[in-house]
Amino acid sequence: MIDEQLLGTILALFAAVCWGVGASLYKIVLKSEHSLFLTITIRGSIAVPFIAIVTFFVNNFYSLEILFSPEVLPILIFSSIFVGFGDLWFFGSLQRIEITKAMPVASIYPLFTAILLIIFGLETISLVVLIGIIILIAGLGFLAQENKSSSSNLESQEEMKMGLALAVLAALFWSFAIYTLRLLLDYPDVDVYSLATVRFGILTFFFGIFWIINTLYRHQTGIVDPASLSHITKKVSFILGLGGILSWGIGGISFFSSIEMIGAGRATPISSINPLISVIIGILVLKEKISPLQAVGILLIIFGSIFVSILEL
Repeated sequence: MIDEQLLGTILALFAAVCWGVGASLYKIVLKSEHSLFLTITIRGSIAVPFIAIVTFFVNNFYSLEILFSPEVLPILIFSSIFVGFGDLWFFGSLQRIEITKAMPVASIYPLFTAILLIIFGLETISLVVLIGIIILIAGLGFLAQENKSSSSNLESQEEMKMGLALAVLAALFWSFAIYTLRLLLDYPDVDVYSLATVRFGILTFFFGIFWIINTLYRHQTGIVDPASLSHITKKVSFILGLGGILSWGIGGISFFSSIEMIGAGRATPISSINPLISVIIGILVLKEKISPLQAVGILLIIFGSIFVSILEL
């Protein structure tokens, strides 16, 4: 039988692949005229039913009662909001800069997560994991260096700064989401399938409300809204939904399971290799280019992941 530590590591790596592919799908279809509230709502409207069906066949939602208990529900709502706004800022970053920059910068969330875990004493972060995080962050830093030959030099400096700032905000909110997720998984009888369904269902509901309020406000004030529902084609909706199934459904459940097995302090830095997947897709599919410094970053990310995954086994 496969060792739980090894399985947890594999699941974290698999989650990284799902997130990298999902982010690349978002980049392919996201346009500047798309409403971020609407795109996240559409993604959830397709992804959440898929996760719910999987949950029904796996365990028939046996942990719903505890998830909606007065003690757990507030944490669950905050966790949903944190991950939702993290995704919101990340989508905004993708609208402004290339995925070879947005994804690495957004993936510095292990640094913020480690700080939170240490501050609140939820986990003991070993020296090995801390060194691995440092290597990963160094790799991400190299990966985010400007490529003079890429199309990014056509973007305004303001757009570049805003895109990078939004990516950092995404990382910060995701780290809080992981911290609250760690709290939720400490409760007995909370299964990762029901948790994923309810968490992302709450997120989708809130962002749908935000989109409706924003639309009504623009309508009443006479503001011309270029980011209406008419700009979202069936193809865009399908790709957003597929990205949601990969990142929220398959990737999310894999990551939740990994945290249960090996802890957030190890699962988080391992899963942060997802920029490698996005960079590869960005080069092969989106025709983005990488500089020698970015190549160094990729090697550091791979080494950092191996360092964290193997030396702690």
